[in-house]
Amino acid sequence: MADLSKVERDLAALERDSTLHDSDNLAARFEALKALDFLGEAYQIRVGHPSAASGLRRVRALQSDLMALNQALYRKLRFGIRTGTVTPSQLRRLLESNSRYRRGDTACMHWGADAADALAAGLFRSDCPPHEWDGGDSEMIHYESTPVSAVLELVDRVPMTSADRFVDIGSGLGQVVLLLHLLAGVEAMGLEVVPAFVERARGEANRLGIEGVSFKVGDARSADLCGGTVYFLYSPFRGQMLQTVLNRLRHEACTRLLTICSFGPCTDRIAGESWLTLQETGMNHGFRLAIFQSEGQGPRRKKASPREHPRADAFCS
Repeated sequence: MADLSKVERDLAALERDSTLHDSDNLAARFEALKALDFLGEAYQIRVGHPSAASGLRRVRALQSDLMALNQALYRKLRFGIRTGTVTPSQLRRLLESNSRYRRGDTACMHWGADAADALAAGLFRSDCPPHEWDGGDSEMIHYESTPVSAVLELVDRVPMTSADRFVDIGSGLGQVVLLLHLLAGVEAMGLEVVPAFVERARGEANRLGIEGVSFKVGDARSADLCGGTVYFLYSPFRGQMLQTVLNRLRHEACTRLLTICSFGPCTDRIAGESWLTLQETGMNHGFRLAIFQSEGQGPRRKKASPREHPRADAFCS
C-alpha cells in the first residue's frame, strides 16, 4: 500500500501555519484550500490505510476552519461597502494583494483563478450562477466570470471621469460592473440577455447599497447601447452576432470617441476592425486585456482627473 508520509507532512505543515488565520490573508488560504483538496483525494484513494480516515477528518476540519474565515472576511467587506466604511483605495489594496496583477503590468496574462477571484465571488455571491438560459442564439457563449486581475488593469489603463459611462456587453452576474463602479466611481451599466442573471446582479447591487450601477435585459444586436463611452466585452458571442454588435459600435463612434476593452477570443476579431486602433501593439492575446480607441468623428473624452462619483439619474432607461 502506498506510503502516506508525505501527505501527513504536508497536512501537518498546513495545520501549523498560523498565517492562514490572518483575516486578510485570503491568498494563502486560497492556495491552502487547493492543497487540501489534493490531500483529501490522496487519503480517499488509500481508504484502507490505517491513517486514512483520521487524516481525511483532519483535512475536512481544516477546510471548514479556513472557509469560515473566508466567509467572515466576505461579510465584513459587504458590511463595509453597505455602510461606506470601505473606501475604493482599501478595496483596491485588498484585491491587488490577492491578485497576480500589479499596477502598471500591461503584460499580465489573466488566466486561471486567483484569490482575488475568490474574494469577488464571495463579495458578490457570484460563485453559484443561476441555471443557464438555453433560449439564446448558438453564437452566444456560455457565462464565465471575468478575472478580477483584468478589471484592475482596465481601471489603471482607461482614464475615466464623471463624463464617462461604462457599459459591459454581456454582463452576466454583474461582477465587472459592480467592481468597476466601486473602484473607479463612474456610472456603469450591464447589458445581459439572460433575465435571471440580470435579476441576480440587481439583487446584489441592492443588497450592497450600490446606487451608481444599472442592469438591463437586452440582446446587444438590437438593444439600446445607452450612450457608453467605454465598452467592455469578455467574448460574449462570436461569428455574425459579434460582427453585428461591432457594426453597431462603429455607428456609435460616429458621434463620440469610444474606448473598446476586450478579453478572450473576441479580441482577434475586434483587432481586425479598421475603425479601431489597438493602444499597445502585441496586446491582442486572448489572455491579455486589449484596449482599442475608435477613430470616429465625435468629441474626444476628457483626460482623467480626480475621480468623481456620477449622477445617479444619468442612466439609460
